[in-house]
Amino acid sequence: MVPQEIAVAPPAPPVIDLVMASRDTVFTSQSSEVFCVAHQDDSNALTYIWSSPNGVLFPSTDSAVWVAPEESGSYAIVVQVQDEAGGFATDAVTITVEQNEPPTVLSVSATPADLLPGQSATLFCKAVDQEGQNIAYDWIAPQGVTDANGPTATWTAPAQPGTHYVAVRVTDEMGAGRTRNVAIDVTCPDPPAIEELLVWPALPDYTKTDIRGGYRLLRGSLTECQIECVAIAPYGDLSYEWSSTEGTIAGKGPIVLFTPPNATAEVYVTVKVGDVCGQSVQDELRFLVFQREDYSTEIVTNEVGCLRCMYGY
Repeated sequence: MVPQEIAVAPPAPPVIDLVMASRDTVFTSQSSEVFCVAHQDDSNALTYIWSSPNGVLFPSTDSAVWVAPEESGSYAIVVQVQDEAGGFATDAVTITVEQNEPPTVLSVSATPADLLPGQSATLFCKAVDQEGQNIAYDWIAPQGVTDANGPTATWTAPAQPGTHYVAVRVTDEMGAGRTRNVAIDVTCPDPPAIEELLVWPALPDYTKTDIRGGYRLLRGSLTECQIECVAIAPYGDLSYEWSSTEGTIAGKGPIVLFTPPNATAEVYVTVKVGDVCGQSVQDELRFLVFQREDYSTEIVTNEVGCLRCMYGY
């Protein structure tokens, strides 16, 4: 009797137990990880083949990362599980893709909205994201100085007067954003005013007031004098620029030291006072620098017999 061959049944195909996605709903260009749980009764090695008609897949054996396309809609990510005998099973998971809307800016405000140069305003932006994403705030100011912290910022006005704009861009976690700005007016106060120029001589006896409104000053360093500019400004600090046609000026600010030239001359000392807006005013002093004249040798006797020498200046 010829023995009969016993037919060997082919192994059962793989069985897919579960296909799932880490996120069932994503925004355009966002990604989701998909997983497949499968088995085969004969414990054969299994191969996973992932595919999708749209988007981009990055497979890794029993899982894959799917990057959504730019178009919204519902997309199927398919996995085919194969064994060594050629058996296979196929399943899919569907992911919904939605368009990501940028945040909505409800308001942008500045308090106060009118400033002097160097003053500061508090800025506030109120925005919401319809999808509930976190919002980032980026404040931009072409001029002035901005110190920002999320939806709130502090803006310090520059010296230039005019209407200045501070912009804020609100961006969600997906990079969608909107930009709004707020206008702030910077106005300059009245220009500075010079009230008086004061002269403080080192040797008062050799410094006399001139009939033309200036001063007669003995030449040389022994008769140097301090000059003080008394000026006022409605707002902010003042700057002082001093110059002289002859002699030297030492120091800065409202008080300087003027040393006359070592020769007879008519000297003008000028001061220019400026404010934070660049407005300025100037004034000058006239000094007639002279050389000491020879004193007189004439003896004069007064009624009580006292003698004195007459000096000329």
